Amino acid sequence: MSTTELTGIRISDRNVETITISRADTATDIQNALGARWFDVVSLDHNIDLYVDDEGAINGSTLNLPATIIAHMFGTPAALFGTAIALGIDMGSGESLSLTDEQTQHIVHALARRPNSVTVEQLCETLSPIPQIVDLIRTM
Repeated sequence: MSTTELTGIRISDRNVETITISRADTATDIQNALGARWFDVVSLDHNIDLYVDDEGAINGSTLNLPATIIAHMFGTPAALFGTAIALGIDMGSGESLSLTDEQTQHIVHALARRPNSVTVEQLCETLSPIPQIVDLIRTM
């Protein structure tokens, strides 16, 4: 990895892929990778931040169920819309970092397994305005 780039994971409702973000203009690169004018940061366990479209819930973006599940599994119950980007965070400085191998494995394992019953109930509560999704989650 280059010290001029950050390595992260882009999560859409259909794809998960490794991406690089430029350190030279991190904010603009994140906006471009998300396809968003503005982004918000959702802080998760394991020193992982998810960058998401700040206007995703109001601009017609679809629910990002994989990112929503990860957020719930990693301690932050939130409904996330549009594309998400996972990067590491230095908790001391607040600086974005490349994901470590361990952080990447946490994400990969979370995507590969069924959430536990507590997480499923949290998901159902968060997503209760979308009954079709709640039905889907309950059958996972």
